[in-house]
Amino acid sequence: MNNINFYQKKYEALETFYGWIDQGSEYDIAVEQSIYYNHGLEEIDEIILNITIATRYSRCGKKISEQFKKRLETAISKFKLLDLQEYGLTETEITVFNEEIAEVEALILDA
Repeated sequence: MNNINFYQKKYEALETFYGWIDQGSEYDIAVEQSIYYNHGLEEIDEIILNITIATRYSRCGKKISEQFKKRLETAISKFKLLDLQEYGLTETEITVFNEEIAEVEALILDA
């Protein structure tokens, strides 16, 4: 596996998402545009993209769509099968990632 820059991936996810928001898209449309235009990402990158965007929903109190909820459930299932150390993530990055997963799991339960 390749080492990844966790925080760079999160930055790229937010840059893409908020780029669509800045252009006038609603959250639900912006998430779909972000996913569509990042099609073909490596599995870990796709998980980071989805979870990072979902934390924005959580932190601003937005409801997620059923489609995004299903995508997040899949991402969380895939996440739980990963050995994050294979990607060169530090203990701090792994802790942050796990906290964000827990935040998104709570968001899904409220949906």
